[in-house]
Amino acid sequence: MEKTNDKTMNNAETAFVNALLKLMKEKPYNQISVSELSDVAQYDRRTYYRYYTSKDDILFSYCAVLLSKMAKDMSSNPLTPQSGFLSFFKFWDNNREFLDLLYKQNLLYFLGEKLDQLLYEQVGLKVHDDLPTQLSEVSEFSRYAYYFTLGGLWQMLILWIRDGMKLTPEQLTSHVLASFSEMQKMI
Repeated sequence: MEKTNDKTMNNAETAFVNALLKLMKEKPYNQISVSELSDVAQYDRRTYYRYYTSKDDILFSYCAVLLSKMAKDMSSNPLTPQSGFLSFFKFWDNNREFLDLLYKQNLLYFLGEKLDQLLYEQVGLKVHDDLPTQLSEVSEFSRYAYYFTLGGLWQMLILWIRDGMKLTPEQLTSHVLASFSEMQKMI
């Protein structure tokens, strides 16, 4: 039940997201029950199942809402490689508490597995008006370039988290641009 549409979350959805994030600070993700989520959210189990089939659905929905905010940030200025990378790192720097929570819960893989879809649907389609609606419809070269770039950004983000999130978004962007410059020299 992956929801990636444009709508904002309603009160019940927001309550379940907040409940999940609160409980994740207190106990392991795999030990959080639907009953606990419902109690903390102050909604009954039927309401939970109206919106979600699993805790992963809550996380996915929250990530989609977060990334749609990234699209708004990226849309506010002309998009260049430098501004795009900087927006990416600034966004995650502003959401470091969520990243840290995922890291401590060993759930970074969850975001990593969904990031290609989420970024394309929640950021790419909103920032670029000429993209096909499905990532699978993008040209072969563009798809491979997208995954190559996304893989590098994701791995840098993981390294940044593991290193204690010390570098600034500007420093991270500088490293990305320098690496592309170095690769260009090899051609």
